[in-house]
Amino acid sequence: MAAGKSGGSWKVAYADFVTAMMAFFLVMWIGAQDEKVRQSVANYFIDPSGVSKHAVQSGAAMTIPTYGTIPDEKTLQMDNGRHQYTPSDQMSPATKAIINWIQSDQKRYRYWKAQAQKAREAVASSAPSPAIAKSPDELATQHLAQQLRAEFTGEIPPETPEVYKNLILYSFHEVNWTQIAEDLLRA
Repeated sequence: MAAGKSGGSWKVAYADFVTAMMAFFLVMWIGAQDEKVRQSVANYFIDPSGVSKHAVQSGAAMTIPTYGTIPDEKTLQMDNGRHQYTPSDQMSPATKAIINWIQSDQKRYRYWKAQAQKAREAVASSAPSPAIAKSPDELATQHLAQQLRAEFTGEIPPETPEVYKNLILYSFHEVNWTQIAEDLLRA
């Protein structure tokens, strides 16, 4: 038989399959290990020579994602830290969805309009502070935005599976609560 007639392309496909299976089983093995082993493997990929015995950034690898404050975020209130990628004059789809949801039910819309009025009254009744360089409208917007965020994120039922909670909280990060508050505060 001639050397070119027997074919050998199956060997390449088989080698790719074996490599993929090896990678799959390595991932499955690492996933089944405790946190200490996973952190060791992660540290190896951060510094294979083993010079540094600590992770470059604590919690950088194999930690459970949490939603809340953003790492390296400035410690300022409401939209003064990291900024969204959506320009301020445009609304993100998540922000539009929340506004549409509020406006779709008259009872819900009246409730949030009443909360907007209460925020306006609370700011008007408080003594002005020379340390705060914001107008009463900005303060009312900030107050209402904080209330909106707290009520929406606090209404997730506790029996909701963790994956769905994370998806909901992640989508809430795309919401510009200040824009919603400004919309509700318009007369």
